[in-house]
Amino acid sequence: MNNPYKAYQKTQITTASREKVLLMLYEGAIRFVKHAEVAMLERKIAEKGKQISKATAIISELMATLDFKVGGQLAVDLENLYMFMIDKLIEGNINNDVECLRTVEGLLRTLYAAWQDVVENPRPDGVPSPKLQPDEYRKWVEANGNPQMKVGANQDVSPGNHQQKMKYTA
Repeated sequence: MNNPYKAYQKTQITTASREKVLLMLYEGAIRFVKHAEVAMLERKIAEKGKQISKATAIISELMATLDFKVGGQLAVDLENLYMFMIDKLIEGNINNDVECLRTVEGLLRTLYAAWQDVVENPRPDGVPSPKLQPDEYRKWVEANGNPQMKVGANQDVSPGNHQQKMKYTA
């Protein structure tokens, strides 16, 4: 018998853009780390290991999708950060150290917020995020004038416009 919820989930993933799939992966990794933390605190060893394994698999997938030709140093930095997170998950699992899991969760949440901002508010290179970098954005506006710049024929890349195509490193 088919499970309608599983069918819905599969449709959500198979019809999502690359950018949305990236955000979904981060959401899943965060969720699995949180579940591992709860299992660790409840001393449910098998469940803790299962959740850490799922989070590790997602982080490994994020690492495998890095494009070093397009991403350059950013891709290298993300790879190092992903390896650090996997190491912390393993350390947390072995030592039952909830702080290791919390460190990974914090890093995943930071990366998720950054990618969410990139996906939802595309802008040309060099323009800081008004949401994540308000001081830098204010300085950029003061130095460059109106943030509603025109790039190309009719391509408005002001914050919040979703028409600009972006190249992602993950």
